Amino acid sequence: MSSTLITNGQVLTPGGAFAPADLRVTDGVIDWVGRGETVADDAVIDAAGLYVAPGFIDMHCHVFSHPDSASQRLHADRIGVRQGVSCVVDTGSAGSQLIGDFGRHVIDKEDTRAFALCNIGSPGMPGSEGGHAARPDLIALDGTVRAIAENPDWVLGVKVLASATHTGLMGIEAVKIGRKAAELAGTPLMVHIGNAPPLVDDVLDLLRPGDIVTHAYHGKAGGVLGFGGEVIAQFRAAVERGVWVDIAHGRSSFSYATCERVLEQGMPVHTISSDLHRGNIDRYVVSLARTMSKFRALGLTLAEVVTAVAVTPARVLGLDRFGFGSLLPGTAANITIFRETDKAVAMEDASGEVRVSRHWIEPVSVMVAGKVFERAEEL
Repeated sequence: MSSTLITNGQVLTPGGAFAPADLRVTDGVIDWVGRGETVADDAVIDAAGLYVAPGFIDMHCHVFSHPDSASQRLHADRIGVRQGVSCVVDTGSAGSQLIGDFGRHVIDKEDTRAFALCNIGSPGMPGSEGGHAARPDLIALDGTVRAIAENPDWVLGVKVLASATHTGLMGIEAVKIGRKAAELAGTPLMVHIGNAPPLVDDVLDLLRPGDIVTHAYHGKAGGVLGFGGEVIAQFRAAVERGVWVDIAHGRSSFSYATCERVLEQGMPVHTISSDLHRGNIDRYVVSLARTMSKFRALGLTLAEVVTAVAVTPARVLGLDRFGFGSLLPGTAANITIFRETDKAVAMEDASGEVRVSRHWIEPVSVMVAGKVFERAEEL
């Protein structure tokens, strides 16, 4: 048996607040959380001045490259353990034709825990010009349901990109087929909202409790803000009936101004994700931690921001069954240790607006099933 004691840190409690506590990890599992008790261990991590949270989860990014796909993605470890993130979820980089290879191309090669959502369409496949789900022959209802059933250890749900760029003339029908696939598979549906058609109003009306609207605060015309900058009724109704709101910053999908406006009107930020891929790793997004710091600049508390990357994503996607989202004894030791400082960093949103951090979140190290990785990449 091997054990590690993490001591002197501010630990995220089940109630969603930070409080002084120590915790012990033995053979990859948290087996004790307490205070003022001497425990003999093989290693000690002194977290004085640091925060200890369930491992950060980036629930919207792109890490699945396949030799038969035209899409080349990031390595999971580049934006995972090397940036203090314990778990990443690839959201739709592959459809049912390729996703069965996610295990050998990603999971088996990376230290970061990786999962996926299956695209209802065919991203990156030869002949798919015009969008992932722009033609009936690119959409696979049966194949998507089967892919989820055959790969329950890593395929967590269905992804559909509800924008003209990706659905073409299929429009809202592609979203309906994605909704049906999720229903048949018993999983959540994640819907990307973007440029119409289909209209966001119609897309939101299709979403059920437990589904996810991603790129929610993108700032483009036809989004969740209507005339006069007011939240549209369909979005408010979706939130009220239990649809989750995901950020997914991306290259063109997050606006400070839009987010500020919806927050003023009582709308939530349930989950904070990056949508990291090769097109935004060097600008706009850079890291999940930088995206988190942007929400501190927007007025969310540290506990709210950390809950949105460490606790709620586990609940939304069922990752709690894999040991994510909690620091309770008996849970797999997926843990992020980080600091928050007043470092001033210019942080650009997807529209080009820059705000300067006053609360800069900086992961120091991360545990994945008890194995420690030091943060090694720019944030």
